[in-house]
Amino acid sequence: MNIFSPPTLARFASLRFKFFSSPSHAVLSAAASAKADGDKWAGHGPSSPWLRRASSPALALVTMWARRPRSLTLCVLGVLAVNSSSFAATTISETFTVNTTVPDNNDLGLADYRNISAPGLTEIESVTVALNFTGGWNGDLYVHLVHDSGFSVLLNRPGCTSGNPDGAGSSGMTILLDDVAASDVHAALPTVGFATGTFQPDARTADPLVVTDLSPRSAYLSNFIGLDPNGTWTLFVADQSPGAESVLQSWTLNITAVPEPTAALLIWGSSALLLRRKRY
Repeated sequence: MNIFSPPTLARFASLRFKFFSSPSHAVLSAAASAKADGDKWAGHGPSSPWLRRASSPALALVTMWARRPRSLTLCVLGVLAVNSSSFAATTISETFTVNTTVPDNNDLGLADYRNISAPGLTEIESVTVALNFTGGWNGDLYVHLVHDSGFSVLLNRPGCTSGNPDGAGSSGMTILLDDVAASDVHAALPTVGFATGTFQPDARTADPLVVTDLSPRSAYLSNFIGLDPNGTWTLFVADQSPGAESVLQSWTLNITAVPEPTAALLIWGSSALLLRRKRY
């Protein structure tokens, strides 16, 4: 008989698999481990090469699977706990100085392009934006943010209603826009003085010439969730009514994102599949 023929090798491989996944092998492996000198996990073991292999960490996991499959779950959870910091969310914050006057009553407006480079971060969890304007009439301003396929309307002539087409009469602002804030900037932006506070973005996609507080809202900052944070972010600002001129002093982009999956996450996925297999 040719022991190297394909059928013979296939039979040998099958027997070897059954042996290494059987309870009887678990007993043999445990006995070999008991005779080991030193720490088997550090690579020390009995003098026999076969027994050294029998007490290796990889085989210990196979033995664990054969005897107590659920123990593998605990092992994997331990790996994930140790490596959890490697895929924890990270927040990056960039402030961009512009110091430029927004063209008055001009649809062409002002566009500020900024590149974000965050090596290792691949998926956005949340975004907030801070705006800093001086002068002008806040109710004239339309502002949106674009990145990749994401689009959010930050201001759409705040304060404009059917009874007040001129919008909020406050001049200048330092505000933070966050989807989880308590109030909508369109309705809550101060109407006099210099505006400050934290608000939900306007999110109204209606034409700035006819927008009101009742216009539908859909263009939230959550539209960026799931996108890659890297690349070009564009802030567009337009003044939609003649009169006082606003100056965009600066804006700040805060991005919380997570890195690409790590080896620990792949181990968890593989283990979940293993635990669904039937025991031999």
